[in-house]
This record gives sequence, structure tokens and C-alpha cells, in this order.
Amino acid sequence: MSRRTAALLVAIAIGWAASLQAWGGQGHRLVGLIAARHLTPVAKQNVAWLLDGQTLADVSSWADSLTSDQVQTSYWHYLNIPPDAKGYDRDRDCPRQPGTAAGSRGDRWRDCAVDRISYWEQRAADRTLDRADRATALKFVVHFIGDLHQPFHALGVGRGGNDVLVRVFGAVNCGNDPAKPSPCNLHSVWDSRLIARRALDDAAYVAVLEKLIAERKWAGQPAGTPAEWAEQSWALGKKALVAPDTNIDEAYYRAHIPVIDERLALGAVRLAAVLNRIFVAAP
Repeated sequence: MSRRTAALLVAIAIGWAASLQAWGGQGHRLVGLIAARHLTPVAKQNVAWLLDGQTLADVSSWADSLTSDQVQTSYWHYLNIPPDAKGYDRDRDCPRQPGTAAGSRGDRWRDCAVDRISYWEQRAADRTLDRADRATALKFVVHFIGDLHQPFHALGVGRGGNDVLVRVFGAVNCGNDPAKPSPCNLHSVWDSRLIARRALDDAAYVAVLEKLIAERKWAGQPAGTPAEWAEQSWALGKKALVAPDTNIDEAYYRAHIPVIDERLALGAVRLAAVLNRIFVAAP
């Protein structure tokens, strides 16, 4: 890889790193809170032992804290499936690690959410690793499964909607500091703005999502694979895509908040299913 190409990739990663908090804080917490309720007793023991006093909800946004200092990790939060594709294609949508030849030993794991969920899942399950390494792996699994269920973490349009500038209930500035305007974009709408419109605290939102899980009988269904989750998110992202300068209004909110609820709920039960699968013996 040339220095120019490497520099370009780093610049792109830094751009993504500024807006990688899929679901925002509350969304990720909800995934962790609900997943914890669906763990087997043995899985609960392992999670408690590995996290040493923290919960799945506590660590659910930990991976976002790394992207400014460890830029290479930013690629692991998402993938870009083109809108006109037929589905996920690993060779097209999941970049090889820098300097790695296709099919080589180092190419077993690539730099996108689909591969990295599987990679960290294997490490979390590996009882030959020390506790700290397995705890790190668990934190990545928790976060990336949440990320992959946010539709715009799989759609390759405008860096997952980050470049699609919109108005949100009439506002063009979505920043918290009036002195530093931050234009609203579609990715952030799905990360947090629509969830915030719900105006529910964590406990109330958990109750809503648990009711949905029970009604749909999702807790007893096969979890599927990260590639399948990516394709589901990609398809939903295409349906939610809007033109630049669209006003995200009450009609848009009402049309899409059920999708957000479904993705949060499915992300949670699938996270639980993964942890129940890998933690089958007492720590």
C-alpha cells in the first residue's frame, strides 16, 4: 500500500471516528440492558467475572472511546454495502487489513463490523486467553453487534448518511454548543435524534422493547449471522434514505421509530444468543 493511499484511508477513518456512536448512548445501553436479561445463568457468571463489576450496559459504548487514539479500530464499526448491490459481498464491502494480500494468512479477518464481530467472539470464547484479553473482546462484541443493527452502519451512501445533511424538526444545527454549530445529518438522526423523540428513560424503554420481543417471539429464534444482520440493516437503510435538506418531521419519526425499536430489540436478543453460545462453562 502506498503512503498516499494509507494517508487517505486514515483520513477517511478519522472522519468516520467523529460520528461512530451508532444508537448514541441510550441505544447502546438498551441493547446491553435487554441482552443481560436474556442470558443463561452460566453466561451471566462469565459476564460478571470478565467485566469485574461492570454490566453489559456499562461497557456498551466503550469501543467508541478508542477511535480518536486508535484510528484503525474505527473501520470495525461499520461496512459500506452499495445501495444498488444484491447483498453483502465480503471482497467488495469488507476491506482487507493494510498490506495484507487476499487469501493470505493475515486475510482471515478483515476490517469491517461483520468480520470483527466474529473475530472478537472467538477471542471472548477462548479460555486459553487471559481474563483482560477476553474482557476486551467481550466489550467489542457488545458494541459491534449494536452497531451492526443500526441501518446506516451498513449502507454505503454518504459515509453511512453522515454526508446527507438534513433538517431535524426544522432545525439545521444539531450541536449542543451554540458557539460551534454542527449541521444535522441523517446518520445522527438514526443514532440518537429519533430515539430522543421517544422521550423514554431506560427503564420505560426496556419495558417497551421487552413487550415487542415477547410479542414477536424473538428470544427463541435463531440469531443468524453478522452478514445476515448487515444485509437487513442495509435494506432498511435504503428505505430510510432521504434527499439532502429533507426535513425530518413527525411523519418521518412515526414511520421509522418502529424500525428503530425492532433493531434495538433484535440486537439485544442476538447479543444474548451469541453470549449464551460462547459462555457454556463456569468461569
